[in-house]
Amino acid sequence: MRKYGLFLAAAFLIYMSFLTLEKSDYAVSGNQYKDPVLFVHGFKGTARSFNMMIGRFEERGWGERALTINVTRTGRLLVREEPFSADRPAFIHLIFENNRASFDDTSRALAAVMQVLKKEYGVERVKIVSHSMGGIVSVKFLQELYNPDLHPMTDQLVTIGSPFDGVSGGRWFIQNQGPAVYDLMHGSPALAKIAANHNRFPSGTNVLNIAGTGDQVTRLQSALSFKALVPEDQYRVEVLYDKNITHSGLHETAIVDEKIGAFFDYK
Repeated sequence: MRKYGLFLAAAFLIYMSFLTLEKSDYAVSGNQYKDPVLFVHGFKGTARSFNMMIGRFEERGWGERALTINVTRTGRLLVREEPFSADRPAFIHLIFENNRASFDDTSRALAAVMQVLKKEYGVERVKIVSHSMGGIVSVKFLQELYNPDLHPMTDQLVTIGSPFDGVSGGRWFIQNQGPAVYDLMHGSPALAKIAANHNRFPSGTNVLNIAGTGDQVTRLQSALSFKALVPEDQYRVEVLYDKNITHSGLHETAIVDEKIGAFFDYK
């Protein structure tokens, strides 16, 4: 009898876990999301990519983590809600499980996330903080897929070390694999298409482009080529002249935090 009771208890726990997972998929929230900020990682990015920056922003009192959205390899969106203060900016941590996918696939995944944010969470306007390839797919989404009826308006976009003219260095291409590797090559059709769509950038999206002289993956010229894709009055640039700040180190640097905070007018 005792074994039967233990079996029922175990079955109940498994069932409840299943319900929780299902509920996290496109969960509907009654929370009000104030000034939401979406964090979009780059090639081979993981939950760690922006975890520290979000934590530092929270310590500064700039906002609180509100949602974590995982996009699975099959395109399923798993949304985890966090307890947060509705009167503070809401931080949304986006994680692509297929973190080496092409620009096309990743930008479509981003569009699906944006659609869920608007439809299920009532988000009408959003800011984006992106690193490396995350900045490229954010721009591709804004150029080709943004639909005001389906997606929140992106008021501000921050790109950090994004190689809009491709990644330099043959060693990097030997060390890495996946469809995105071909898209990130200098002169690739994927980058050429983004450059050709320079006149399709939304007029209401202001940009802060952050680049660094110590970035060993995204050379300064590649990062600064973003200027050609954005109307002049919507574009700002900040260059970190510090050889010690690497590509991955850009989103782990207090100076970058401060520049983003100033751009977003955080106090």
